[in-house]
Amino acid sequence: MAAVESNRSRFFNKFAIVVVLILTVIYLTPLYWIGSTAFKPRSVATTVPPTVFFKPEVTPFVKLFTKRVQLRKAVSKEKYEKAKWYERS
Repeated sequence: MAAVESNRSRFFNKFAIVVVLILTVIYLTPLYWIGSTAFKPRSVATTVPPTVFFKPEVTPFVKLFTKRVQLRKAVSKEKYEKAKWYERS
């Protein structure tokens, strides 16, 4: 009888591992999708059917972190230049 119970417990352990792996894939797929879409050009990101293999593009991230105006309200360049904190009177 002990052998039968150990076989059952092995089966349930393997079954539990398979279920956990399947759930992990299901829950991580959207995170992968978001991350991969962030590095796709807009033309590739909106294609149907979606492309899996693509050339990553970091240009939008470079623009985001080098142009500080994008992180603030849209203002003209002159107003932005005058609004520097170290030039205020």
